Amino acid sequence: MFKKTFKIIAVTSSLVLMIGIAKPVQVEAATFSATTTASVNVRTGASTKYRVVGTMKKGTKVKVLSSSNGWYKVQYSGSQTGWSTSKYIKKSGSSSSSSSSSSSSSSSQSTNATVTSNVNVRSGASTKYKSLGTLKKGTKVKVLSSSNGWYKIQYSGSKTGWSSAKYIKKGSSSSSSSSSSNQVKKKMTVKAYAYTGGGYTATGTKAKYGTLAVDPKVIPYGTKVYIKELDKVFTAEDCGGGIKGNKVDIYMNSESACRNWGVRTITIEILK
Repeated sequence: MFKKTFKIIAVTSSLVLMIGIAKPVQVEAATFSATTTASVNVRTGASTKYRVVGTMKKGTKVKVLSSSNGWYKVQYSGSQTGWSTSKYIKKSGSSSSSSSSSSSSSSSQSTNATVTSNVNVRSGASTKYKSLGTLKKGTKVKVLSSSNGWYKIQYSGSKTGWSSAKYIKKGSSSSSSSSSSNQVKKKMTVKAYAYTGGGYTATGTKAKYGTLAVDPKVIPYGTKVYIKELDKVFTAEDCGGGIKGNKVDIYMNSESACRNWGVRTITIEILK
């Protein structure tokens, strides 16, 4: 009887000890939407020692399910899940200026500007960040914020990045009306879509950034239309089967720009 009791106690003690040893790392479960800021591997666990099960490209939209020791468990490509380092995943809606030094001063006043010399666009406010492309001299941009001699700019529709303020000359505030150089005939609230793909418009012109597809019964071909969100005057010169009534389709230079724009309800200015 004594031996049996002792054996039970010993087994119970061993189980308690094993449970104590196997205590898992606490995982934070805060679900939120996010975007990858660079190409990043997806692994079976929260460490580089785990097997790679895939790769996500920069700009991939994901859902963060939980986090552990600097790693995120993400849901991507529909229902696939895995772990990626949080270093390259940014919470949607968070400021991209967080990638720069926390001690840097940042201005957030939006201003029109012009590129004064060919200049690189980078993913952050320093030459150590990846180059996203090059803007030619004379390119019109919108300055969104500044940090340590760098400007965060919006260019080519809805693309954003950082360039040296040395080569960007600010103009008038983007909040100023386009009527400074053009008279506004009327304003109109529309549902605005985006499209791309090249080719020619319904009026025979080559589709390009600056082309606007409209319902010609509502906005006649040749009409100049100012879109404040893009700080650009577009020309109504195309149409589409689904563009009826108060709808417009804005030509963008890339599919990613179209995705970034999505579908928005905006107020456009019809110019004289």
